[in-house]
Amino acid sequence: MKTNQIEIVTLKAKYFIGVPVTNVFGRFDSERMEEANKLFLERRSEIKGIINDQEYVCPHFANDILFTYIYCMEVEEIAETPNGMIGFQVPSQRYIKVRSSDQDPYAISQEFLKENGLENNVRSLALEVFKFGEEQHFNSADIYIPIVERNM
Repeated sequence: MKTNQIEIVTLKAKYFIGVPVTNVFGRFDSERMEEANKLFLERRSEIKGIINDQEYVCPHFANDILFTYIYCMEVEEIAETPNGMIGFQVPSQRYIKVRSSDQDPYAISQEFLKENGLENNVRSLALEVFKFGEEQHFNSADIYIPIVERNM
């Protein structure tokens, strides 16, 4: 049974509202992550205009110093952002969409990028899409890695 799925997709512009958490890269603080997740779950009903209440999205980015992870709901627009949350737009772009139940989807995506002469757009956000009620682990998520657009 094939457990790895990978494809290139284009997502339209998306709007998100959620709870961010930042950690020092390389020193993962699971307590801070759990606190942000708990706050998000307790307060998600305050987010208006939710597109799909069955799933949540965790955009994230990192550099050599910090790692930021945001527990979010996708919304129709950024009209009102609850106190203590952030609202933002991710522009339309191409992604590698990866799903793997038994391997690191990030390692698979890096291998796919290299094999296909593509480059990760590190200036954008990667997305992890989870279903409520499932374990929050990258092996149970759809992972979207942004691709650098090259001018032809």
